[in-house]
Amino acid sequence: MASIAIMIGTLQGTRLLAFSSEREAAIMTETILRKLDPLTLPVPFWVQCRDRAVGQRLTDYLAEVQAELLDA
Repeated sequence: MASIAIMIGTLQGTRLLAFSSEREAAIMTETILRKLDPLTLPVPFWVQCRDRAVGQRLTDYLAEVQAELLDA
């Protein structure tokens, strides 16, 4: 059962992802962000999770990934 949902807005449309672990969510979402055209960054994303601490960690991590990609 998925306990984490992440939605990413891209020029090609919205992607809705579901995960059962924080690690899986971080790895897969980072992979998607790294495959996007750098000129389209930053993209909006939303993290929904029952555990607020997990949701906040993922939000912070994915924001850092995008910041890193923008600086590259």
